[in-house]
Amino acid sequence: MDPRNPHHPGIRLIRMPRWAANLVLIAAVSLGLLLMVLAAGLALILIPAAIITVMILRWRLRRKMAQAPRAGEIIDVEYRIVERER
Repeated sequence: MDPRNPHHPGIRLIRMPRWAANLVLIAAVSLGLLLMVLAAGLALILIPAAIITVMILRWRLRRKMAQAPRAGEIIDVEYRIVERER
């Protein structure tokens, strides 16, 4: 077999031993699993923290809104229809 690649003339083809290909495959799968476990662990920490933070902020906002002085519940307004001149 000719080691030169006819489609890309500056690149030589080499054969990878089967054990090396298996080792690369195992490393890639292990890295993928590691990233999935890290993402799941981070989600287990961040999602409850975000929920608790939102609940505390809503509680504080409601308390501040309840303490805010109100002028009254009814707003009395007079409306007037203005015709456009053509």
